[in-house]
Amino acid sequence: MGLEKWRIGFMYYYLLVFALYIYFNKGIAYSFLAESVLGIGLVLVLVHLKDFIFLANRSTKLLVLFFLVGCVYFIVGLENFSLISLLRDASVLFYIGFFLLLFLFQSFWKLFLPKLITIYAWYPIVAFVSYQLSAHVEEYREFILFGDTPFALVKFGDMAVHLLVTSLLIAGGFIRYRFSLLIINLFLILYLILLIASYTRGGLLAYALPLVIFLYQSRHKLSDWFTRGRVLVMGFVLVLSVVLYINSGGDENFQGRALGFEQVSKNVLSLFSEQEDGALTDNKLWRLAWWYKIVTDAFEVKKGLVGVGVGPNLTLLGDVGTDDEQLRSPHSIHLTILARFGIPIFLLWLYWMYLLFRRIRSKTEPGFSKIILFILLGFIINASFDVYLEGPMGAFPFWTWVGILSCSDYFSSLNAQGEVNA
Repeated sequence: MGLEKWRIGFMYYYLLVFALYIYFNKGIAYSFLAESVLGIGLVLVLVHLKDFIFLANRSTKLLVLFFLVGCVYFIVGLENFSLISLLRDASVLFYIGFFLLLFLFQSFWKLFLPKLITIYAWYPIVAFVSYQLSAHVEEYREFILFGDTPFALVKFGDMAVHLLVTSLLIAGGFIRYRFSLLIINLFLILYLILLIASYTRGGLLAYALPLVIFLYQSRHKLSDWFTRGRVLVMGFVLVLSVVLYINSGGDENFQGRALGFEQVSKNVLSLFSEQEDGALTDNKLWRLAWWYKIVTDAFEVKKGLVGVGVGPNLTLLGDVGTDDEQLRSPHSIHLTILARFGIPIFLLWLYWMYLLFRRIRSKTEPGFSKIILFILLGFIINASFDVYLEGPMGAFPFWTWVGILSCSDYFSSLNAQGEVNA
């Protein structure tokens, strides 16, 4: 009974920290709260190891293997690199450990899952309020709680992924708002997506592509929802969102992108072709040059087999010019894994993603599991164009959803226990 209380207490701490990372993103990135959750959780996993049955699955076996590989590379790097550098770089595999922690909550799943979904039910309102305060209240914009990063600083790509989660949970019927709250949240989601479309191409793609595929696959189930009255309401909501967006104040970001439909069109078109916008083109070419260097280096025997390991700064190895001293990874989770751990681990990573996403086409996949797959697809798309899963802001929620999916695979009853009424 005592151990059960520890698990319940840890669950509430897990949800609290999870909510903080979802709502405030990079503003608490240097709080190390996520790392404290991982550390405490792994201790509890060891205490309750006999309750874990996940190793029967190929996918989860691979995840455990990746975690152990991270441990080996960390130990090997101790001879040549600082502890901070090693932890920072090995975390891309260490964070995988979050998926194990979800098995700690299996006996009180009905308590955990609705609370986690509630966090996302409130996300559009929290994100909107935080953005408006940041745009118009200097004290809030400049307030620092941890490290040297403003508390209000949110990466728009990360925001896109969390809005995707909320949108999918609404479309799947796992978040049920009162009609008035539904309209408010749809309005805020559309408005925030327009903001995202101005500032980040990868974030826009991460939101739109999984949602469009999901809606297409679910078109027969959703057709009854789109009555004339609801379509008219949605049209009205869209118009209001556009009006608010046009009248929003916002500064150019560090890449020279500003609010406006001209910037949105440039971002969308740049995904498929070269544009006259020099900032967009330069950013794309900078990434491609770095990625090309990593791929060509992989054909060297040593780098190809084991990678460069953890500790080295990949910007230096790739001879990439940047003023960002914090940048160590090439804006792609896949290239990070290839560079640091070599071709064999990279191929296993691709195989794990294949095992995961091949299920999207399955017509027998339970509804909740299918939604999680599209959620994870959004995370992976954003992580393909940004430093996302290398840090706790993306890794914590991503591996949490992987853990939820893993638990759903073993405990089929979980697929029907996520609905939240707001």
